[in-house]
Amino acid sequence: MKYTVTVGGQAFDVEVDHDRLVWVNGRPLYVEMEQVGGLPVYSLALDDTGYLLFVEKKREEYLVEVQGQLYPVEVQLQRPRLGTQRAECPDGDGACLTISAPLPGRLTSLPIAIGEQVETGQVVAEVESMKMQMELKAPLAGVVEVLHGPVDRDVDQGEVLVALRLL
Repeated sequence: MKYTVTVGGQAFDVEVDHDRLVWVNGRPLYVEMEQVGGLPVYSLALDDTGYLLFVEKKREEYLVEVQGQLYPVEVQLQRPRLGTQRAECPDGDGACLTISAPLPGRLTSLPIAIGEQVETGQVVAEVESMKMQMELKAPLAGVVEVLHGPVDRDVDQGEVLVALRLL
């Protein structure tokens, strides 16, 4: 999971890779954090250095006390942009519309070809996720510039599958 964590007005990109590895602005850190006795107190081990945190939840933020210092902390989940978005075409000549996987799953179909003209609403890809088959449709008419196949492979949420040059 990716987060933007703002501490005292300074923003950090935080990605939790697995239960102990956390990336902060691209730097790996080994982290262990446990709540103490159901209280708003946490034990934090950060790269083998220990801290005791006192955490108070406010409306939109947390107040965290560490070693006698109080820090306002905001945490926002970073969500990948799903569906479609405008992007530069691969050849750098004009705008393209990219179509992405809405959920992680398996790419089961790309029923179009590079150079093919597609109409608004035409199915351009199919993804199976959690036993649901999802048809991804062209929101606008365009010409297929890029296909990210092959089919029958796993795809990540937000992964671009098709790029259309708009007509």
